[in-house]
Amino acid sequence: MIYFLITLGSAVVVLSAQQANFRFDDLDRKNAQNIVFHASYWLSNNPKLNPDFNNHRLGISTGYSSYFREIHDGRWILPDFDIIMRVTGNLSLTGKLYGFQLKEDAPHVIGSGFQYYFGKDDSKTWVSSIQRIDLKGVAHFRLTSITMNINKWFSGTLVDYCLGVGANIFKGRSYYKSIATLGNIEGQANFFSMDVIKPFNSFKSGIGFNIHPNYQLFRAYIMKNFF
Repeated sequence: MIYFLITLGSAVVVLSAQQANFRFDDLDRKNAQNIVFHASYWLSNNPKLNPDFNNHRLGISTGYSSYFREIHDGRWILPDFDIIMRVTGNLSLTGKLYGFQLKEDAPHVIGSGFQYYFGKDDSKTWVSSIQRIDLKGVAHFRLTSITMNINKWFSGTLVDYCLGVGANIFKGRSYYKSIATLGNIEGQANFFSMDVIKPFNSFKSGIGFNIHPNYQLFRAYIMKNFF
Protein backbone atom coordinates (compact mmCIF):
# COMPACT_ATOMS: atom_id res chain seq x y z
CA MET A 1 0.00 0.00 0.00
CA ILE A 2 2.83 2.42 0.80
CA TYR A 3 4.28 2.03 -2.69
CA PHE A 4 0.87 2.66 -4.25
CA LEU A 5 0.49 5.87 -2.24
CA ILE A 6 3.98 7.03 -3.24
CA THR A 7 3.19 6.38 -6.90
CA LEU A 8 -0.14 8.17 -6.61
CA GLY A 9 1.52 11.11 -4.91
CA SER A 10 4.13 11.32 -7.68
CA ALA A 11 1.35 11.33 -10.27
CA VAL A 12 -0.39 14.23 -8.51
CA VAL A 13 2.85 16.24 -8.55
CA VAL A 14 3.40 15.51 -12.25
CA LEU A 15 -0.14 16.45 -13.27
CA SER A 16 0.02 19.74 -11.38
CA ALA A 17 3.22 21.07 -12.98
CA GLN A 18 3.30 21.62 -16.74
CA GLN A 19 3.42 24.32 -19.38
CA ALA A 20 2.45 24.50 -23.05
CA ASN A 21 0.46 26.70 -25.40
CA PHE A 22 -2.12 24.88 -27.51
CA ARG A 23 -3.71 28.11 -28.79
CA PHE A 24 -3.89 29.14 -32.46
CA ASP A 25 -4.06 32.89 -31.80
CA ASP A 26 -2.37 34.85 -34.62
CA LEU A 27 -1.01 31.67 -36.26
CA ASP A 28 -1.27 30.71 -39.91
CA ARG A 29 -2.31 27.21 -40.98
CA LYS A 30 1.26 25.88 -41.12
CA ASN A 31 2.08 26.95 -37.56
CA ALA A 32 -1.31 25.74 -36.30
CA GLN A 33 -0.58 22.33 -37.82
CA ASN A 34 2.79 22.44 -36.07
CA ILE A 35 1.00 22.78 -32.72
CA VAL A 36 -1.19 19.75 -33.47
CA PHE A 37 1.82 17.75 -34.64
CA HIS A 38 3.74 18.38 -31.40
CA ALA A 39 0.70 17.54 -29.29
CA SER A 40 0.22 14.22 -31.10
CA TYR A 41 3.94 13.40 -30.97
CA TRP A 42 3.85 13.82 -27.18
CA LEU A 43 0.84 11.48 -26.97
CA SER A 44 2.81 8.79 -28.84
CA ASN A 45 4.58 7.85 -25.58
CA ASN A 46 3.63 4.45 -24.18
CA PRO A 47 4.61 2.58 -20.99
CA LYS A 48 7.71 0.38 -21.04
CA LEU A 49 7.21 -3.05 -19.44
CA ASN A 50 10.01 -5.58 -19.93
CA PRO A 51 8.26 -8.62 -21.48
CA ASP A 52 10.57 -11.04 -19.63
CA PHE A 53 9.08 -10.01 -16.26
CA ASN A 54 6.07 -12.32 -16.29
CA ASN A 55 5.38 -11.85 -12.57
CA HIS A 56 4.40 -8.19 -13.02
CA ARG A 57 0.68 -7.80 -13.80
CA LEU A 58 0.03 -4.10 -13.25
CA GLY A 59 2.25 -1.08 -13.77
CA ILE A 60 1.85 2.67 -13.35
CA SER A 61 4.23 5.04 -15.12
CA THR A 62 4.37 8.76 -14.44
CA GLY A 63 6.74 11.49 -15.63
CA TYR A 64 7.33 14.45 -17.91
CA SER A 65 7.97 15.02 -21.60
CA SER A 66 9.64 18.03 -23.18
CA TYR A 67 10.97 19.10 -26.56
CA PHE A 68 14.56 20.22 -27.02
CA ARG A 69 13.49 23.42 -28.73
CA GLU A 70 10.86 26.04 -28.03
CA ILE A 71 7.38 25.69 -29.56
CA HIS A 72 5.03 28.63 -30.02
CA ASP A 73 7.55 30.91 -28.24
CA GLY A 74 7.78 28.70 -25.16
CA ARG A 75 9.27 25.54 -23.69
CA TRP A 76 6.71 22.73 -23.48
CA ILE A 77 6.76 20.53 -20.37
CA LEU A 78 3.88 18.05 -20.45
CA PRO A 79 2.81 15.23 -18.11
CA ASP A 80 2.79 11.51 -18.85
CA PHE A 81 0.62 9.09 -16.90
CA ASP A 82 0.17 5.53 -18.17
CA ILE A 83 -1.31 2.31 -16.84
CA ILE A 84 -0.37 -1.11 -18.18
CA MET A 85 -2.04 -4.40 -17.23
CA ARG A 86 -0.66 -7.76 -18.33
CA VAL A 87 -3.49 -10.15 -19.16
CA THR A 88 -1.49 -13.08 -20.59
CA GLY A 89 2.15 -13.98 -21.03
CA ASN A 90 2.10 -12.37 -24.47
CA LEU A 91 -0.40 -9.53 -24.12
CA SER A 92 -0.82 -6.35 -22.09
CA LEU A 93 -3.47 -3.63 -22.20
CA THR A 94 -2.44 0.00 -21.86
CA GLY A 95 -4.37 3.14 -21.05
CA LYS A 96 -4.16 6.88 -20.48
CA LEU A 97 -6.81 8.72 -18.47
CA TYR A 98 -5.90 12.02 -16.86
CA GLY A 99 -6.32 15.76 -17.04
CA PHE A 100 -4.28 18.82 -16.16
CA GLN A 101 -4.48 22.60 -16.16
CA LEU A 102 -2.71 25.02 -18.48
CA LYS A 103 -2.91 28.80 -18.41
CA GLU A 104 -5.85 28.97 -20.82
CA ASP A 105 -6.95 25.35 -21.34
CA ALA A 106 -7.78 22.29 -19.26
CA PRO A 107 -6.76 19.37 -21.48
CA HIS A 108 -7.75 15.81 -20.69
CA VAL A 109 -6.20 12.73 -22.23
CA ILE A 110 -8.09 9.50 -22.76
CA GLY A 111 -7.24 6.40 -24.76
CA SER A 112 -6.11 2.79 -24.76
CA GLY A 113 -4.04 0.26 -26.63
CA PHE A 114 -2.24 -3.06 -26.33
CA GLN A 115 1.25 -4.51 -26.38
CA TYR A 116 2.07 -7.96 -27.79
CA TYR A 117 5.28 -9.74 -26.75
CA PHE A 118 7.04 -12.27 -28.91
CA GLY A 119 10.38 -14.03 -29.33
CA LYS A 120 11.78 -17.27 -27.99
CA ASP A 121 9.61 -19.22 -25.56
CA ASP A 122 12.05 -18.62 -22.70
CA SER A 123 12.94 -15.05 -23.67
CA LYS A 124 10.42 -12.62 -25.14
CA THR A 125 12.36 -9.51 -26.08
CA TRP A 126 10.27 -8.06 -28.94
CA VAL A 127 7.21 -5.86 -28.40
CA SER A 128 4.67 -4.63 -30.93
CA SER A 129 2.12 -2.08 -29.79
CA ILE A 130 -0.69 0.12 -31.01
CA GLN A 131 -2.65 2.79 -29.16
CA ARG A 132 -5.27 5.43 -29.84
CA ILE A 133 -5.29 8.55 -27.68
CA ASP A 134 -7.71 11.49 -27.80
CA LEU A 135 -6.87 14.98 -26.57
CA LYS A 136 -9.89 17.02 -25.51
CA GLY A 137 -10.57 20.08 -23.40
CA VAL A 138 -8.52 22.38 -25.67
CA ALA A 139 -10.41 25.40 -26.99
CA HIS A 140 -9.02 25.57 -30.50
CA PHE A 141 -8.85 21.93 -31.63
CA ARG A 142 -9.61 18.29 -30.91
CA LEU A 143 -7.04 15.61 -31.64
CA THR A 144 -6.91 11.86 -32.25
CA SER A 145 -3.45 10.30 -32.14
CA ILE A 146 -2.74 6.72 -33.28
CA THR A 147 0.72 5.24 -32.69
CA MET A 148 2.23 1.93 -33.81
CA ASN A 149 5.58 0.70 -32.43
CA ILE A 150 7.98 -2.21 -32.65
CA ASN A 151 10.58 -2.38 -29.85
CA LYS A 152 13.47 -4.64 -28.87
CA TRP A 153 14.57 -5.08 -25.25
CA PHE A 154 18.18 -5.57 -24.13
CA SER A 155 19.07 -6.47 -20.53
CA GLY A 156 22.33 -5.12 -19.12
CA THR A 157 24.14 -5.47 -15.83
CA LEU A 158 23.04 -2.10 -14.46
CA VAL A 159 20.34 -0.89 -16.84
CA ASP A 160 17.91 -2.21 -19.44
CA TYR A 161 17.59 -0.76 -22.93
CA CYS A 162 14.59 -0.55 -25.24
CA LEU A 163 15.12 0.43 -28.88
CA GLY A 164 12.40 0.75 -31.47
CA VAL A 165 10.75 2.42 -34.42
CA GLY A 166 7.26 3.85 -34.60
CA ALA A 167 4.74 5.77 -36.65
CA ASN A 168 2.39 8.40 -35.26
CA ILE A 169 -0.70 9.26 -37.29
CA PHE A 170 -2.78 12.22 -36.18
CA LYS A 171 -6.01 13.89 -37.17
CA GLY A 172 -7.14 17.15 -35.64
CA ARG A 173 -10.23 19.25 -36.08
CA SER A 174 -9.75 22.99 -35.68
CA TYR A 175 -12.48 25.12 -34.10
CA TYR A 176 -10.56 28.38 -34.23
CA LYS A 177 -12.57 31.01 -36.09
CA SER A 178 -10.06 31.75 -38.81
CA ILE A 179 -10.16 30.89 -42.50
CA ALA A 180 -6.47 30.03 -42.38
CA THR A 181 -6.78 27.33 -39.71
CA LEU A 182 -10.39 26.16 -39.72
CA GLY A 183 -11.01 22.54 -40.67
CA ASN A 184 -9.07 19.28 -40.58
CA ILE A 185 -5.38 19.10 -39.74
CA GLU A 186 -3.76 15.70 -40.22
CA GLY A 187 -0.41 14.08 -40.86
CA GLN A 188 2.07 11.36 -39.94
CA ALA A 189 5.49 11.20 -38.31
CA ASN A 190 7.88 8.24 -38.33
CA PHE A 191 10.40 8.12 -35.52
CA PHE A 192 13.11 6.15 -33.76
CA SER A 193 12.79 5.59 -30.00
CA MET A 194 15.30 4.76 -27.29
CA ASP A 195 14.76 4.19 -23.56
CA VAL A 196 17.23 3.48 -20.76
CA ILE A 197 15.64 2.02 -17.62
CA LYS A 198 17.33 1.61 -14.25
CA PRO A 199 15.69 -0.93 -11.89
CA PHE A 200 15.63 -0.25 -8.15
CA ASN A 201 14.16 -2.32 -5.32
CA SER A 202 10.59 -1.17 -5.80
CA PHE A 203 10.64 1.31 -8.68
CA LYS A 204 12.21 1.77 -12.06
CA SER A 205 13.39 5.10 -13.38
CA GLY A 206 13.82 5.78 -17.05
CA ILE A 207 14.72 8.33 -19.65
CA GLY A 208 13.62 8.12 -23.26
CA PHE A 209 13.86 9.85 -26.60
CA ASN A 210 11.60 9.94 -29.65
CA ILE A 211 13.81 11.05 -32.52
CA HIS A 212 12.35 12.54 -35.71
CA PRO A 213 14.48 14.37 -38.31
CA ASN A 214 12.94 17.69 -37.26
CA TYR A 215 11.59 17.08 -33.74
CA GLN A 216 13.18 15.39 -30.72
CA LEU A 217 11.08 14.56 -27.66
CA PHE A 218 12.71 13.82 -24.30
CA ARG A 219 10.95 12.15 -21.38
CA ALA A 220 11.84 11.20 -17.82
CA TYR A 221 9.66 8.89 -15.77
CA ILE A 222 9.34 6.44 -12.92
CA MET A 223 7.40 3.18 -13.07
CA LYS A 224 6.05 1.02 -10.28
CA ASN A 225 4.94 -2.56 -10.89
CA PHE A 226 2.34 -4.24 -8.71
CA PHE A 227 1.26 -7.84 -8.14
